[in-house]
Amino acid sequence: MIDDIRLQVIWSRLISVADEIATTLERTAFSLIVRDNQDYACALYDSRGVMLAQSSQCTPGQAGSTPTVIAEMLATYPPETLEDGDILICNDPWVGAGHAPDVFVATPVFHRGALIGFACTCAHHADMGGRLGATDAREVYEEGVIIPVSKLYRAGIKNDELHRLLARNVRMAEKVLGDINAQIAANRVGAKGLCQLLDDFALPDLHALADLITNRTEDMFRRALARLPEGSADSEVFHELRDASGARLRINLRMQVHAGAVHLDFTGTSAQVDMPVNAVLNITRAYCLFPFIATLCPDLPMNAGAFRPVVLHVPEGTVLNPTFPAPGMYRSLLSYFTVEALMGALYKIAPDLAMAPSGTYPLWTEKFSGTADDGTKFLSHYNAQGGQGAFRDRDGVSAVVFPGNIATTSVELFELEAPFRILSRELRPDSGGPGKYRGGLGQETVMECLNATAVQVAFSGGRLVEPALGREGADAGAKGVIRIGDEAPFERSGRGVMQKGDIVTFSQPGGGGFGPPDQRDPAAIAHDIAMGYVTEAAAKAVYTYQPE
Repeated sequence: MIDDIRLQVIWSRLISVADEIATTLERTAFSLIVRDNQDYACALYDSRGVMLAQSSQCTPGQAGSTPTVIAEMLATYPPETLEDGDILICNDPWVGAGHAPDVFVATPVFHRGALIGFACTCAHHADMGGRLGATDAREVYEEGVIIPVSKLYRAGIKNDELHRLLARNVRMAEKVLGDINAQIAANRVGAKGLCQLLDDFALPDLHALADLITNRTEDMFRRALARLPEGSADSEVFHELRDASGARLRINLRMQVHAGAVHLDFTGTSAQVDMPVNAVLNITRAYCLFPFIATLCPDLPMNAGAFRPVVLHVPEGTVLNPTFPAPGMYRSLLSYFTVEALMGALYKIAPDLAMAPSGTYPLWTEKFSGTADDGTKFLSHYNAQGGQGAFRDRDGVSAVVFPGNIATTSVELFELEAPFRILSRELRPDSGGPGKYRGGLGQETVMECLNATAVQVAFSGGRLVEPALGREGADAGAKGVIRIGDEAPFERSGRGVMQKGDIVTFSQPGGGGFGPPDQRDPAAIAHDIAMGYVTEAAAKAVYTYQPE
């Protein structure tokens, strides 16, 4: 028996071990996107594949996909076939997080000769082959090499064939294999922590502990959901991207709340498309779960119990549950909009909890590849985001990665890794949607290419045509803009070439406001003007503001 105090101590220890995995991954990773953007997830499992804990820093999409990865690994390699020293790997989009760059590495953990669990990491890798960025991919085969569940190491012996295959299929083999080795090192720390935990608390295995903590988490989540008014609500979101017939992509949702559970039915959502925006069911599930936790119980410990109260029905063959081999490299261009659909339904039953549409999605991820002037190859990412939508009682947050939960790329580190100079990066005045509560501001980055030879680029962004709308009479945020020099702005994500001296501007969109602009507190308007968030001309025009 484990009493409540002892349970809390052990539970906290598990989360601490997961955080040690994350710390090790950050400090040993080769790429900016893992080391500094923190685009990863780390989790611990028992030998049955039940998630025990995840690290405090995780992306919702990757963390929400690890349970299906471990389940597939156990189906491929049943527990009795695993040996101490095995290391498993997989990046199959339909098993994992929806696109090839997210690579899962899991280490079976043995204690006193018996399998007790798994340490698992997922990291977004700088490259997985295919066409750079693949912004116009029509099949998943164009997006990079797919690794089915395989053994990277067998009983401690390196699988040379698989390592050579990976090295031959990626642009930056040293960086990619370096990040995989960082995942292996991080898992080793997790395995050691699990074994030490069993010894310190005299536990024979993790099964009873897993059942206790997952049931507690499920109970906590259900009690939080029970605070929502019971009933049903419909919501639909029309995306700026269009299908082959010219119709805007549509996310259709019916949400039902009853007895501490939520049922989400996406019947009526657009059919899958031959664009790389399809989101596999794992990703859809993750971003349907995340908004409820973020809104109702942000301190909820994440484990298998958190997945039980939210039940999904997503018809197969739609953009939120595509069939193989649909492309999905930029599934965040669409999957993040499930948050908007959920908030639209939540607004109808609990308006005080709902957020206005955000300029923080879709995710803006820019890729640059070429040969530097000294002859070395480079491949680098640049991430920066827009403004969050406002709430009924507060302004939206500016320049934040939501709901992706990764960090904005450091200017200094990007310049160190790629032959570019950042001429400016600043908040965009007047980009937050005006309202009683203002939407968060987008940001703008201007960078110059310094490379003597051409640089291949793949630019991904959104709200380039349709802005984030406001709620209850508020105005929309500013639209996003991607522009190279004086060329026409991009109307959708795309590929291109930059030459020395070319200047590219990324202007991320602002969030929608909440409530009528004429109800905004004059003191808040004065503060916005003083901070440079709103220009005085805009304040006079939009808010009818008259300075004292």
